[in-house]
Amino acid sequence: MNPDSLLQVQFDRAVGFLKKGEFDFSIQSFENAILTINKGGLSDKNLIYRTYVNFGVLLNRVGDRKRAIEFYNEAEIFTIAEYSQNSNKLIPIYINKGNIYNDYEDLIKAENYYKKSLSLIDIVNGSKWESQLYHNLGVIYYKKKLYSEALTYLLKTLNIKTKQKTGNTSTTRNIIANCYKKLGNYEEADSYYQKSISEVKEINGFHFYLLGDYYLNYAVFQDQIGNSDKVLSYLNLAYDVYVKNFGGKHPDTAHCLKNFGDYYSKRNDHLNALKYYQKALIAETDNFNNSTVYINPSMDELDPQLSILEILKPKANTLQELYSKTNSIPDLDYSLQTYDLCLDIIDNIRIAYQDEESKFALSKNEKDTYTEAIEIAVELYQLTKDVKYKEKAFRYAERSKSASLLSSLNDVNAKNFGGISIELQEQERDLKLNIAKYREFVHDEKRKQTPNRDSISGWQNVLFNLNEEYNQMVLNFEEDYPEYYSLKYDTKTITIEDLQSRLDDNDVLIEYSISDSALFSFIISKSSFELERQKIVKDTFDYHLEEVRNCLKTNDFSNNSADYYKRYTRSAYQLYQYLLSGKDSLLSGKNLLIVPDDKMAYIPFGVLLTKEADSTTMNYRNLEYLIKENTITYHNSATLGFKNHSTSYGVFSSKSVLAFAPSYEGVNDSILFTERSYRDKLYPLPGVKEEVNNISNVIHGDLFVDDLATEANFKANASNYDVLHLAMHTIIDDENPMYSKLVFTQNSDTIEDGLLNTHEIYNMNFNARMVVLSACNTGDGKLLKGEGVMSLARGFFYAGCPSVIMTLWTVEDKTGSNLMSNFYTFLSQGLHKDDALRQAKLEYLKTADSLKSHPYFWSGYVTLGDVDPLYDDSLVNKLMYFAFGSVGIIFLLLFRKKLRRKSVA
Repeated sequence: MNPDSLLQVQFDRAVGFLKKGEFDFSIQSFENAILTINKGGLSDKNLIYRTYVNFGVLLNRVGDRKRAIEFYNEAEIFTIAEYSQNSNKLIPIYINKGNIYNDYEDLIKAENYYKKSLSLIDIVNGSKWESQLYHNLGVIYYKKKLYSEALTYLLKTLNIKTKQKTGNTSTTRNIIANCYKKLGNYEEADSYYQKSISEVKEINGFHFYLLGDYYLNYAVFQDQIGNSDKVLSYLNLAYDVYVKNFGGKHPDTAHCLKNFGDYYSKRNDHLNALKYYQKALIAETDNFNNSTVYINPSMDELDPQLSILEILKPKANTLQELYSKTNSIPDLDYSLQTYDLCLDIIDNIRIAYQDEESKFALSKNEKDTYTEAIEIAVELYQLTKDVKYKEKAFRYAERSKSASLLSSLNDVNAKNFGGISIELQEQERDLKLNIAKYREFVHDEKRKQTPNRDSISGWQNVLFNLNEEYNQMVLNFEEDYPEYYSLKYDTKTITIEDLQSRLDDNDVLIEYSISDSALFSFIISKSSFELERQKIVKDTFDYHLEEVRNCLKTNDFSNNSADYYKRYTRSAYQLYQYLLSGKDSLLSGKNLLIVPDDKMAYIPFGVLLTKEADSTTMNYRNLEYLIKENTITYHNSATLGFKNHSTSYGVFSSKSVLAFAPSYEGVNDSILFTERSYRDKLYPLPGVKEEVNNISNVIHGDLFVDDLATEANFKANASNYDVLHLAMHTIIDDENPMYSKLVFTQNSDTIEDGLLNTHEIYNMNFNARMVVLSACNTGDGKLLKGEGVMSLARGFFYAGCPSVIMTLWTVEDKTGSNLMSNFYTFLSQGLHKDDALRQAKLEYLKTADSLKSHPYFWSGYVTLGDVDPLYDDSLVNKLMYFAFGSVGIIFLLLFRKKLRRKSVA
């Protein structure tokens, strides 16, 4: 039998088994077919294509998604090579890959595959897959909780299928029902649920696998509307369908068992709930079969994905609730062990995501999981006084902060030390720059009043292909460089012991973690580790934060009344009570290293008041600011601040500082600033030239001022300097933080647009030990749960700068120049960066009048990251002694020479 005939027989046999639901035999037949393909000598391209695609479909159906992706990748490579990049044969491949990433909850990647498929449909003028793609996009938007948008796509799908009288509409109707349920339209929801169940029974029979989904969704709906008597019956119907089609070990079976657990948990039947959660874990994993509810699968026994999390999290919560009834500490400890496993799974999922948006979404969605783990660890510490629980609570707090940034920096570190050649790293960087460039093209075009849809579509196609190339490159790195893989997947956070070994004697690090009802403070010095938990009402806490922030950000002092002063001083003192009061013996005169949580990142702690103010007299200068007692710096997390802590010192050199001060006179409308919203923000900054000139008088460096302060000059020179100082405008994009911009001088003679976006900074490589972003709002931005503030400063950390001086609001031009001059003067004397900034602020306050002593003028600059001196004070002192000594010697020689002349005379 020739190879093509053999493959046809194997393919037909595999599909036959698949249709009958005999999945094991089908897999065996497909594997035989793949062996035939690998031997070569085949001429039937379409049969090879169908074999790859159908095997992927089967593997996905039985829950082996990793292998399914492998075969879809093989199908994609084969199709592009044998047909073209625009072949309609790619559509089912991309749809199925999208479905798998949809299952993995990597919604950004899934959406990209679906939209790419839609673009291919347009190219071939076909509509065969159109309704399915609208359905899939509806599912994506449903998962994003955009229920109205989801309904738009789903109803469009239903309309197409109804008109064409082709295809089963039951799945679409069932998701529509879910949308109506979420939107509170229970009558429509009930109608669509019943129609979907009736249709699939009529067309496919009473045991068709999709019926399990419909019964399950209807059971959840019945529970929500209060029909408790119907819930278990529909859950049992769903379970029977799943087991008949997939057996006891399958994700759908596991999901059904999890819902049994939810049913009993809602009714406080904790033991039954735990029993079903354990059954769900067994069903979700291949090699775990332990029915004891106090045992969890190990990481080696499970495939880390969100479906496992959705079982483990309610199990952990139920164990916690069981403890509240039994007061059995082991129940609470088992709850913590289960949360521990949840956090390990989250770490693994995050690393697998290659798109930043997916990582951010994961951090946001799982922030509460970290908070709940902290709550339990703290409670166990208070119950047992066992220090291991205190250390665990700190570790959880660390893992909950800037996790995506740490993951990205681990990836950068892995490339540098994992054996990947410089050439390959350059290729990867070029690829990421191209991806960023085309994303910017799409982003900017969409902002226009009449965007060019053809241009957007073309760029999105280029983007899709670039992302595919990048994904394949990352897979190759992981397969070909084991050391890279090991370093990339290292999710360890800094330990208390390691942190204490890196703190100076006068340092105290305070890390905060906040929930809706509690504020946790981890207070760590060289020789002590304290943990405090205080009950709060978060809305009240946030109110005081907003009051202080609103006062600090204002630059309209026409209404600076006694009432305004009273509001500020009351909230600034109240926040001190929340955050630092009662710790005087630990904190007096210390260097405070603050790791904020949530909205705390928006305010400088230096403006908190250590004593109540006299509200009868308005005097900002004489208020008891915290900065008068402590130096203060900030870290995204202790791990990011100290894991790669550097203590190296620089020396004065002609290339010590690179400073930029652009001009905004007559901004060129013909370049980029066609948007009035941009042009109106770019008023002249007369103080910036004075600022950089003053700096150059203190520390030698190179200045790029006015026409020389271009984006092109910055990119060409930035990697060669020890300190970068950027005194310029910024444009903050809260909706799309990666498109916030530093604004350089416009120059029509360059290919650069004069706007350095955050995503461009991410793809640069700096060697500077400090960057000073002396521009407006460089530390401000959108707050993402679990990640912190998405500011321009974050980009510089990613690009290799360990220390950033940034601003939290729009700084006043003249004051900023004054502060920065003093800051560099104190730096040159060997002070730590945080102390130099503190001294500059205190120096300013000494001479400021009653208006200019308002915190708006002087407190906006803060230090983030490493605070080591740029110049060793001992080296500075030696240079001074040498200078004074040299002068003394010269005078002595001149004096002796003069005496000698007198004696000769």
